[in-house]
Amino acid sequence: MSEGESPPPLKDLDARLRAARERQDSDPNRQQPVLRSEQGAGAGYRVSVELFAGMLFGGGVGWFLDRLLGTKPWLMVVLFILGSAAGLMNAYRAMKRAERDEDDPSGKR
Repeated sequence: MSEGESPPPLKDLDARLRAARERQDSDPNRQQPVLRSEQGAGAGYRVSVELFAGMLFGGGVGWFLDRLLGTKPWLMVVLFILGSAAGLMNAYRAMKRAERDEDDPSGKR
């Protein structure tokens, strides 16, 4: 644009934006995102919390019982392993649920 020309009017810009949106919406080859970013991040956070909570709970209960019963460190080790396994199972279930939601984005199950 040179100095003497005025910028195109906003109505023209609005019309071009509408036309571009209509072309984008009517494009049959356009793929929808598999997961919205919020859902993907939420699933990732849930998996990490499930893993951490299982390990922390198992280790904490084991530590408490070891102090109470005087069996250091055996109960803490055993319950930490069991808590880790439970956390892994919960994380696996959460990922399967996210995968199922990905396959059926309408929310019907």
